[in-house]
Amino acid sequence: MDNLLTGPSISKHDHPKKLMIMLHGYGDNAANFIHLAEPLDLDNWEMHYVALNAPSIMPGNPMGYQWFDLYVNGIYISDLGEKEYNLIKKIISDNVAKITNTISLILENLKLEMKDCFVMGFSQGGIMAFELGRSLTKSLGGIGIISSRIIKKNEKPNRIFQQTPIFISHGGQDDVLPISNFNQSLEILNKNNLNFESHLIEKDTHTISPNTIKLFQEFIKKNI
Repeated sequence: MDNLLTGPSISKHDHPKKLMIMLHGYGDNAANFIHLAEPLDLDNWEMHYVALNAPSIMPGNPMGYQWFDLYVNGIYISDLGEKEYNLIKKIISDNVAKITNTISLILENLKLEMKDCFVMGFSQGGIMAFELGRSLTKSLGGIGIISSRIIKKNEKPNRIFQQTPIFISHGGQDDVLPISNFNQSLEILNKNNLNFESHLIEKDTHTISPNTIKLFQEFIKKNI
């Protein structure tokens, strides 16, 4: 169905008590991203993992997907004017709705609630994770924003989102999304009084390192 997304899942449990939704980065795919479930998982979480493919295939790369184009009318996303920003905003909102519909269906099948669901996103997937949490009327168990950024402008979160635990991390040597993106995201999180913990991992590049996984595990332990 057009309003749902697909992707692989992994679970060691017949009746899982928690759900982790995994949103890949620009040009990646869910089949590749789901492999992170293995080093991340701890048995006592009783977690079911699902990685979702973004809805758009990248031009010239049939194995790569994108949540939205990085350029609008030839303008890079960081430099968008109001007209181009509104175009991206519409695409993001439409794709957030698809993620929401998919999560709701999975939770229904697992007989779980939204508070039992964690969402982790890497790079462009981290942008989507934040936008998903901001749009929901029920709080998630937690959100992970890894080597990513927040792009929304001057839009206040609702009170439910202010209660949602957020994990945000960034590599100090990230050459894809420079550290300035992390700093700007922290400003937004602080300004809106969001419930977050932040980690700058000095030697990391644009990646999810074993150190990042360990920190994210600790975050899940505190909020599961």
